[in-house]
Amino acid sequence: MNRLDNLPEIARRELGGLNADARLLAKIRLAAAGPAAPRRARLRPVLTAGLAFALCLCVGLWAVPALMRDGAPAGQGAGAILDTHAAGQAITPVTGAQLRALDVPSGVISVGGSAADAGSYRNLFAPERDGNFPLILADGAAYRMLISPTNMNAKLLGETLGTVTEYTLEPALSSGGVVSNIVSAGETVYAVKGMRGALAAAYVKGSLRVFQRVSFAGTALLGRETLADTLASADHITAMELTGAGVVDSVQAAQGLMQTLFDNAEYESASVGSGSTRSLLIGLDNGLLMQLMVGEDTLSACGTWSCPGFLEAYAQAMEGEAAP
Repeated sequence: MNRLDNLPEIARRELGGLNADARLLAKIRLAAAGPAAPRRARLRPVLTAGLAFALCLCVGLWAVPALMRDGAPAGQGAGAILDTHAAGQAITPVTGAQLRALDVPSGVISVGGSAADAGSYRNLFAPERDGNFPLILADGAAYRMLISPTNMNAKLLGETLGTVTEYTLEPALSSGGVVSNIVSAGETVYAVKGMRGALAAAYVKGSLRVFQRVSFAGTALLGRETLADTLASADHITAMELTGAGVVDSVQAAQGLMQTLFDNAEYESASVGSGSTRSLLIGLDNGLLMQLMVGEDTLSACGTWSCPGFLEAYAQAMEGEAAP
């Protein structure tokens, strides 16, 4: 009851002497009659994020096609490398005309990690990723992925080399088995029909990719292998192109050059020549391609081989091509 008795005194103290008279009532009515201050619009966080995402999407849809056009080599469509064969299509040999028309970018990557002069050679080997080139290790042999074809004809699949048991970004440190840094664990690795030891194939993200035999981690030949064991045999060759020299159209001449290489090449080392500034593209009767890097008088892929006689024979073959 004491608190209720003191209520008037408490009200006067809390209101700080404010008197509810006619003057206070007039001030309240005047303020209520004035224009309301505009409230600042506030976007909800979810709406703001949605608008930002939509803006980024619009910019991306506009920019990506332009970037793809700008990134393609002059005269080439974006992403066009060369003609590929889907499963079920006819298998046709590579011709000299097709070699001339190849959409393989010049100087895409370097050999042995050193930069090559722009346009010095056309490279079929896929570039490095995470410090290593994309590869498969099977039965002690290394196979490097090629940029073409992007989806090999499944009719070219040969015998099984095994199933990838380990996917790792450091294949040199693997403990054995079938290892890859590009093919997923559990995928089957095949030899290309009639070319075991030279070409392998496996599915990468749903596409059947081709891999060529190469040196890796100081290893090239296995046992008593020769150069012929790591490349297609001469009777599978249909055409050749040597950077700076030209294309050999004649199947007979191309096969003769390949046999000259097999008969005269001398093994130098398991490394790949760092001075290689040219490439030898080899067209096959199954529509696929292989490549050797070419130095002053050496050729490299699975090891480095000295064979000046091959380069001389190639020059003579080109003279024959030029003769009427």
